[in-house]
Amino acid sequence: MSTVTLDTEAPDLVAYAMSATYSPDDDKLRLYSLTRLDDDTYARVRAAGFRRAPKQDLFVAPAWTPEREDLLVELAGEIGDEDTSLVERAEARAERFDGYQANRLHDAEAARAAVAAIADHIPLGQPILVGHHSERHARRDAERIRSGMQRAVKMWDTAQYWRARAAGAIAHAQYKERPAVRHRRIKGLEADRRRCVASYTPDPRTRPQTWDGKVMVWVGPRGGRGGSWVDEARLPAIREYAERWIAHLDLRLLYERAMLDEDGGIAADRWTIEKGGRVLVRDEWLPVVRVNRSAGAICSVTHVAPRTVRWQPIWTTGIEEVRDYRPPTADDAATIARAMKKPPLCNYPGTGFVTMTKTEWERIYRDFKGSHTIEATATAGTHRVRSRIMGFAGRECVFVSDLPRKDPPRPAPPQAAEPPARDDDPAPIDHLDTGEAQPRLPEAGAVRDVERPTPEVAPASFALTAPVARVASQQRELFEGMRAQLRAGVQIVSAPQLFPTPVELAARMVALAQLARGQRVLEPSAGTGRLIDAMLSAQEWSGTVVAVEMNAALASQLRDTHRSDSVTVQCRDFLACTPADLGLFDVVLMNPPFAKAQDIAHVQHALRFLKPGGRLVALCANGPRQQTALRPYVEQSGGTWEELPADTFAASGTSVRAVLICLESTML
Repeated sequence: MSTVTLDTEAPDLVAYAMSATYSPDDDKLRLYSLTRLDDDTYARVRAAGFRRAPKQDLFVAPAWTPEREDLLVELAGEIGDEDTSLVERAEARAERFDGYQANRLHDAEAARAAVAAIADHIPLGQPILVGHHSERHARRDAERIRSGMQRAVKMWDTAQYWRARAAGAIAHAQYKERPAVRHRRIKGLEADRRRCVASYTPDPRTRPQTWDGKVMVWVGPRGGRGGSWVDEARLPAIREYAERWIAHLDLRLLYERAMLDEDGGIAADRWTIEKGGRVLVRDEWLPVVRVNRSAGAICSVTHVAPRTVRWQPIWTTGIEEVRDYRPPTADDAATIARAMKKPPLCNYPGTGFVTMTKTEWERIYRDFKGSHTIEATATAGTHRVRSRIMGFAGRECVFVSDLPRKDPPRPAPPQAAEPPARDDDPAPIDHLDTGEAQPRLPEAGAVRDVERPTPEVAPASFALTAPVARVASQQRELFEGMRAQLRAGVQIVSAPQLFPTPVELAARMVALAQLARGQRVLEPSAGTGRLIDAMLSAQEWSGTVVAVEMNAALASQLRDTHRSDSVTVQCRDFLACTPADLGLFDVVLMNPPFAKAQDIAHVQHALRFLKPGGRLVALCANGPRQQTALRPYVEQSGGTWEELPADTFAASGTSVRAVLICLESTML
């Protein structure tokens, strides 16, 4: 894209090429440009805190400042109102995130399909088999499967991330528009306005000072944060800058209050909360100890600490968090008044007390001194004494020698037992104090007539129908299984001359076996369990399978894969087994090793395990020794000898030619 240099001395051209907006709901400034910014303008925009949003084709600043406003007025001529609302922008953002999610899902599915194509003959979760014909091919496939699975899982995670971002964008916009959240935002803006007013108002209680011939005045809270000594000559400039901030905050407050009124305000606006009443905060009815006001309006309430607060007896909650209110009764008001009354402060020498003068007591910093409550004993009632904090040594009680002495009160007389409280009585409050050693207030009692907050309904764009949710669940299970396989690692097992039976051929062999219910089946060279899987998938059959596999790793994998009573796996050499060890079987299904004509010995040995009328379906090599030793025997006994295509085991990295044998024991 070519660079277009804007002539800043031509305001009509600048106003035409650029426009600026301000949005009060998120306090952001936006700069739109029809052309690419020149280097100087771009540097100024970046230095002012604007960031490029390429998907929206604009520059955006995180918050309003006078400097950013001046820059936009210089570039665009004026600042208009943003046309889109916060929710509309969030929805547009969610749509972009949905697009990202769809792209990553497509990439994840493509990577998964590529893995499935490579491992079509190696089901995920089973080891890759290495033989002397296909070791290099299998190891290369193992690396391709591992990298493909990593990419598929990564793309799946990225798709879920963008889905969460899309849902979060909508939820955040809806959260910011809640009345309670808007009310808290108003309180924050009011606090900002008070700080702005204090930032240019000289403190009349602080006398000006002269530094190097300049008159310096204290501006800001006296002794508080944000205050500083400034040159009196700079006060007009400081005042002008602060007044711009104040005017901006006034506009934001006007907007937020109007929006709050339009939404009906907060729930607490419907009541006149008084001390002694009860407020519903979350799911608890809590007695009000104090009502806090700011500028004549209630800003928060101090109440009995909720059940989750164990470290202090009272708690303050913002007025926007109050969901319901019950007016005080005479008993509630009296109980609160009694609870707020602290024990008397006494001054006397005692065991372990430190003696000091009033001057020494006043020198202790306020955060390291206070009062300590001493519980009633047989000789004295509950009272307080002065105390100081001694770091890790704990707290020391203090006797001020030059103050009037005041001894502890007498113990209170024993009172008659109170009648048991009724269910409709409010929970008692025995004691309340802000002292550190005071006992915690009892619970406010069981919640009655509590309306649980209604959870926010997800946007319609994210509501999943049952079929879509089912597909999403299946996808999640698929990719999570792939993640688990990655953690375990793609196993490479050395199993010479073991070529797994292709899935289609395994299904055909099961069909030729003509399985019936209740039959015992022998799989003498189980390998990866392709024939077992084909048998278990046959709907018309239910019986038991005895699988024999001499490779320990493969046998262990078979046990983990087929955890059922219908499959028994034995790690043994089949040629060393006898019918006395395994018994007789109705069907033998086998794919024996082909090297050095081992298949001949395996087929002949397997025939010994057939019951009368049993059926054997086997694979063997189509070599001269098999043609001599097995073919005449099969044909003479009435069995079938079917030559298979040359590429039958191509997926296993070999072009060995094979035949399919099928015969019955009655034919022998």
